[in-house]
Formats: sequence, C-alpha cells, structure tokens
Amino acid sequence: MSEALWVQRPQPQLDSPVHAIWRGAPTTLAELRSLRMQLRGMLGNGGRPPGAGDDDVDRLLLAFEELVSNGLRHGRGPIHVVLTAAGSGWLLEVSDAAGDEPPVPAVDRDAALGGLGLYLVAQLSAAHGWTVQDDRKVVWAQVEFTGKSALSDVAAGAPATRSDQRAQPVVVSTSGVAGAGTVVAQRRAGSRTESGGRRRGGAAGGSGHATSWRAVPRRLGIVVTAVVLALTMVLAWLASAVNANNTQRLLAQQVAQAAALLTTQVAIIQTQMSDAGQVADATNGRPGPFTRFADAALTAPGMSLSLWRVSGERSEKLAVHGPDPQLPSGGPASFFARLKPTGQLAVAGILQGPQPRLGYALMPAGESGGLVVYAEVPLNRRVAVPPDGPFSGLDLAVYLGRTTAADQLVQATAPIPVRGHTATKRVPFGDTTLTVVAASRTGLTGPLSAALPWIVLCAGGVLAVGCGATVEILSRRRAVAERLAADNERLYRQQRSIAGTLQHALLPDVPQVEGIEAAARYVAGVDELEVGGDWYDVIARPSGSCVFVVGDISGQGLPAATTMAALRFALRAYLAQGDDIATVMTKLRGLLDIHVDHQFATVLLGEFEPAAGLIRFVSAGHFGPLLISDGRAVLLDCPVAPPVGVAAPTPPVVTEVRVSGPATLLAFTDGAVERRGEVIDTGLERLRSAAAAAAAQPLETVLDRLMAMPTDNGGRDDTVILGLRWTS
Repeated sequence: MSEALWVQRPQPQLDSPVHAIWRGAPTTLAELRSLRMQLRGMLGNGGRPPGAGDDDVDRLLLAFEELVSNGLRHGRGPIHVVLTAAGSGWLLEVSDAAGDEPPVPAVDRDAALGGLGLYLVAQLSAAHGWTVQDDRKVVWAQVEFTGKSALSDVAAGAPATRSDQRAQPVVVSTSGVAGAGTVVAQRRAGSRTESGGRRRGGAAGGSGHATSWRAVPRRLGIVVTAVVLALTMVLAWLASAVNANNTQRLLAQQVAQAAALLTTQVAIIQTQMSDAGQVADATNGRPGPFTRFADAALTAPGMSLSLWRVSGERSEKLAVHGPDPQLPSGGPASFFARLKPTGQLAVAGILQGPQPRLGYALMPAGESGGLVVYAEVPLNRRVAVPPDGPFSGLDLAVYLGRTTAADQLVQATAPIPVRGHTATKRVPFGDTTLTVVAASRTGLTGPLSAALPWIVLCAGGVLAVGCGATVEILSRRRAVAERLAADNERLYRQQRSIAGTLQHALLPDVPQVEGIEAAARYVAGVDELEVGGDWYDVIARPSGSCVFVVGDISGQGLPAATTMAALRFALRAYLAQGDDIATVMTKLRGLLDIHVDHQFATVLLGEFEPAAGLIRFVSAGHFGPLLISDGRAVLLDCPVAPPVGVAAPTPPVVTEVRVSGPATLLAFTDGAVERRGEVIDTGLERLRSAAAAAAAQPLETVLDRLMAMPTDNGGRDDTVILGLRWTS
C-alpha cells in the first residue's frame, strides 16, 4: 500500500453520451448510509445503465461509501457527490472545500485515523485520482462495467428504447429523500407494466376497457375464505381435543388421588396383619394373646381374623376372632402351602357366596413354626359417596386383579361397567393388584373450556368473512411484496459479491523471506458467502526478521471481512512506523470496541529472527503457536490477554522462545481444532499429533494434511493455518 496510489490527475474523458444520473450533498455519516440505500434502490429499479451487472453495482456502492466517508471524515464541507454514466462505466466524483490537500491513505500515520478505504477503492476501480477545480478538491474513481449478472430493464412483451433505459438526472437533498422518489415515480409511470402484461392506458386492440384484475380478488376471496374456514375447523377440533385431553388429565389426577387413598388402606392392612403375626410368633401361637390383640386392634364389623399352624398338608386352627372363616374352596391347606415366611400378604381372592368375602393371609417374617395369620373381610360392593365428598363427581369401581370382571368387583359407587371416558390406576395389594376405574359424571374443565370449540367456530366464521373482504387490498400489495423480495435478493448478492471481493483482495500471497519458507492455507466455513473473519499475514522487516499474524474476527460475511481489512492494513501501517509487536497489539485495541462495533477479534502476533533463532509472540485471546522441532510437536504456552475489542487491564506480555536448528512453526485459528460436542483439548491434541506425524514432509504437504483432517457432520468454521519453516 502506497500513497502513490492516489496522485493528482484530471478526470478521464468520457465516451458519449454522458449523463449525470445522481447528485447529492451529505453532511453526516447517517445521511451517507441513507443516500447509499437511495442510490442502491435507484440502480435496482430501472436506473441501471445497459451493460451494468450486479457486481458492477456492488463495486460502485463500495467506492461511493468509502470516498464519501473519507470526505466527511477528513475533508471540509460542504461535500458534493456527482455520479455520471457514460459509455462502459460510471464516474464517481466527491468534492470538498479542502482545496489542494490530497487524499492521504493510512501510511506512516496512525491507521485509526482512517484512509484504509482509499486503498480498497484503488484496487476495485479502473482509474482513480484527484484534482482541484474552483478551489475545491475533487476525488474521483472510474468503475467499469463487466456485465456480470446484468438485469434487463425491458418489460415483458414491450421492447424498451434507448430513452426508456436511460436514467433521468436527479438532485438529492441533504435528507436524500425527495429527489430519489421523483425518479422512481417517473420510471414507473413511463415503463412499468401491469401484472397481466399490458401497459396502462393502452388496452390491447384499442378497446380501452379496463383489464380484468378486479375479478382476481373475488376468486382469491373464495379461496381465502375457504382456507380460513378450514383453519377454523382445525382450531375448533384442536380446542375440543385439548378440552378432552385436559378432562382426561384431571380425571387421571383424581383417580391417582383415589389410588393413593387405597394405597394407604392397603398399608394399614399390611401393618395390622404383620403386627398380628409378630404377636403370634412371640407367644408361640398361644390363642389368648392373639385374640386379645385382635379385640384391641380390629374394629371392622364382620371381619374374621384367625391363627393357624401349618405342618405339611395339615392345617390346625389355633384361634379365631370374629365369625368363622369361610376359607378358599378346596380347604386352607392348598392356599397356606404356598405361603413363605416373608411377612408379605398373599391374597386368596374373592370368596363367592351369599355374602362375598375377600380373603388374605400372612406368614410372619422369619417364622419357623408354621404360624399363619388369615383374615376375611365382607365386601359391600355398592357404596354411596356423600354429595359434598371429595369424589362425589366420580363413578368409581375397584376390582381385584388386573381385569375388570364383574365377579372380581371389590367395591363400586355406580353400576358397572363404568360408562364414559374412564381412567385406570393399579395399586399393589400383596401378591396381586387392585384395579381402580373411574369416570366423571360432569365436566372437569369448566364451562368456558367446554364451550371453547363453539367460540372458535363463531370467531373463525367472522374472521373468514373479514379476510375475504381484504383480499383486494392484499392483491394490490402483491406487486410491492415482489419488489421487496427482489430487493432482498439483490442485497444478498451484493453482500456475497463485496465480501468475496474483499476476501480475495485482502488475503495476501505469502511473500518470499530470505532463510524462511512460508506457506498458508485458508478455507471459508460459509459456502454461500465464501468469506469469513479469519486472516493471516507475513511481513518481512528491514532488520531481517519476519513478522507473522493470524487472527479471527467474530461473525462472518461482509462485516467480518471489513473489520479484517481494517485490522490488517492498520497492522501493516504500525509495523511500517517501526513499532514492536507489543506496541502494535496495544494500538490495535484502539481500533475496535465490542460495545460500539459489536465485534471482537482474537489475534496471535509474532516475530521471528532467523539469525538469533528467537521467536517472540503475543496473544490477544488466541491459541499459541505449534512448534515442530527434532520430530516433536509442542504447543507453545503464552499469556493470553483479552481479545481486541475487549478492554484489557494490563499491557500485552511478549513470550520469547529460542530455537536451535531446523524447525517449523504453525499458527492457526479455531476452525483447525474446534468441533461441536468436543472439548478443545482433544482438538489441540489431534492437530499436534497430525503435525508431528507429517513433520518430515514438505511444508506445503504438512499444511494440506492438516487441512484435510476430518470434520464433524456440521462442517467447520473458517480455518487458517500459517506455516514458517527454517533450516538453519
């Protein structure tokens, strides 16, 4: 980069015809951005000269922003801008009252003062320079047409003449609104066609009748109304389904509460039977203590509690409290024979008869004398729940076992089988289960939830009618939406084109440095934009040392590429001033503020002195370099300061490493080591191992192998690997 890029020379002679298509007088950077959008809109709405493509418009807008920004920052107002179209290109002229003060790129001065854009404009333009006219400095740049992705200004079915294609001159005020709006209105009136392919004011065949566009809303209205009604039906169904789901959920909660109450009763039965077994075991089956315990502990009317001694197939009744037990069919021996001294209940089942009874038994834990406690409870299969009771709104039924057979009914509050939407819950009961079935006699979600589907149907019908009435307005705005979509497409192409141009222009060819072999690899992580924020540079100093830098800008796309350009050019400018790497890193921090720019950058800046075998480097939030020497690869440690853009409380610390003999130094960005779902140490070790395995290969081969390391299914971030190798 040199000041000689911008020398005093007159504007070139333009081919005829010459048309000044745009004028403006911005006073602030905010107005500059507004005018840039106005100019982009004019060039995208029929104001583009024949032969100009999308890439040409992108380069013109970039040159416009950089030259006008330079005039606002470093010139003297007022600033005047003139854009002229002639022949095969545009001529952009930006004048200010600075007289004969030339534009100064950022060379031999602080790069934070600006001037970096002048270098970029010089690279993108076909010709450039500055001159003095009427005591005003005029900075100019000529942008040639390449014809890439050019859009035709000819309407469908109506060939445009040269006068139709040529844009009209316009003067934009400082607000940048009135003039551009005038041009757009003129072109629409003169060349815009109807969606049906006919020009306004000229009906086919000279009939003069209005076109049939009014019929479209009626057809669309029917479709929209039908769609809204269909959506209404779907929403009403969803509301009904949600209400049913909520009802089922609330029912399940109430059944769970009933099951919890039943679980408590089962636990009481288990405790009573266990206590009776312990009394029997402690008294060796004596009837007296057992019956006294039963008198005190059992209060259920009609319940039979008996004590038995089982020996082989012989069962002896020792004591009975309450009525004599009915016993299972086939006698007690077959049932008692399967009992184990575990202290757990064993259920004999429901004993059918005039008065059905539920029988169950328990053999005390650790009992060796064959003692068995057996109980029978009479079943009252139909019970009534008080109106103010907790389960008064439910129909409940409890069955023994996992089925709902009528002969296994234990208790119910309504006729069985229970009707309606039911919920079921099972409760462990000894070596079997109790099945609880319930249904709600009334709605559990309330009247509003039950009426919600009908409310949705009514509201949806009204909405359908309203939507049908507004279709005509929506159809008229369809053309506006299509133009906005085209603008968005152009914006995307513009960002991709400018970002790609910046990336390829700003990533340098690795220079040849005496005594050092240098090579670099870069892979963008975003295929569509083809640009990211990773960058590298190698600069040879007059002292014979070699400065290298690798950095990573947060984000991707054009903002990252622009910030990369600013930091790279500023770094070269600081080195040209003779600053050491610590001073350069400190000055770079003044160029970026995360609170203002919403970006930050990690940077590894180093310097290698081949004669002394000395490597000096400093890091701002970046990985340290990888040193390969004597067949070993080592990640060099260095103090890591906050990234550029984040306030640092202390100056950067420079790390020095001395190397004797041949060695290779690799600097890299996070894309080389980071993978989703993987800790960073794993990636660093993978890079170190791969570099050590390829240490004997040529430097170009080493970098190719490192870049070819497998990535995860989601791809990788932007990746830069810079290699320096010396043999002495």
